Amino acid sequence: MSQRIKLLLLILSCTFVTQCEKDDVCVEGDTALLHIAFYDKDATGEELQPKAVTRLRVISVDENATINTFSDRSTQDDILIPLDSRKNLGDFVLISNSATEDNLETGQIEELRISYTPEAVYVSRACGFVGQYADLGIEQTGLSSWISRIEINNTRIDNSDEIHVSIFH
Repeated sequence: MSQRIKLLLLILSCTFVTQCEKDDVCVEGDTALLHIAFYDKDATGEELQPKAVTRLRVISVDENATINTFSDRSTQDDILIPLDSRKNLGDFVLISNSATEDNLETGQIEELRISYTPEAVYVSRACGFVGQYADLGIEQTGLSSWISRIEINNTRIDNSDEIHVSIFH
């Protein structure tokens, strides 16, 4: 090979190598989910006592579907609920002791309206933007009484590990 061709190949090789970018992998985060924990309303003392809800079913009224972040009709003492980042509120039905009888839902049914302000937060080039939420509010809109009270622990939802809402039953 001539010296010119070798030099040309060397220059082209260097050009291609310097044009490559390192692979970015997103490990820093996902859109935060609303974390709800269930507690015993009759517990005494300063420490909260977790109390699981038997055969819990959570339905998103807006999506007309059950929440898929946990097994439907399972016994849970905490749950994660995805919020719609295109809206500022969501209606959910929480059903304790859920079952179907003659194609009708049975159990203790409670309706909740969850309000929030969606925010898109830039994480990195690899991850792009993730959803976070501020100004969390919850209103019981149903007539059931299996939930005795609701406490908001944090009005900002920026990670799924933290418990944002405590429900006492």
